[in-house]
Amino acid sequence: MDKERISLQEVANDGQTVNLYYDEMVGMYAAYGLSAYYTTLVSDPYMSFSEEMQLPVALLRRENILYLRQSLIRLEHEPKVYYKFKTRMPIGEAGYAKWAAKIKAKHEGV
Repeated sequence: MDKERISLQEVANDGQTVNLYYDEMVGMYAAYGLSAYYTTLVSDPYMSFSEEMQLPVALLRRENILYLRQSLIRLEHEPKVYYKFKTRMPIGEAGYAKWAAKIKAKHEGV
């Protein structure tokens, strides 16, 4: 995974983009930041906080990916590397900051 690419894409996220990155170490796709937030609104991924990226991270199971593929507009896909989706409506950042702080606090309490 290209950490710089992930950071840049999530900082520049327009609120209608969901980026998924394949993590070879765990054999799953991961979403960070606003993209991770969106995945929790529509599915039930495994959530944590990435100390390395300083962002919330969602690890997505196969069924999560299948749901996203069916419900979002696929813009880009490189197998076992990257997905880029567009939502039909803006994700909305109103709840994101509070949600991200909660994920981080939960992680720090471990």
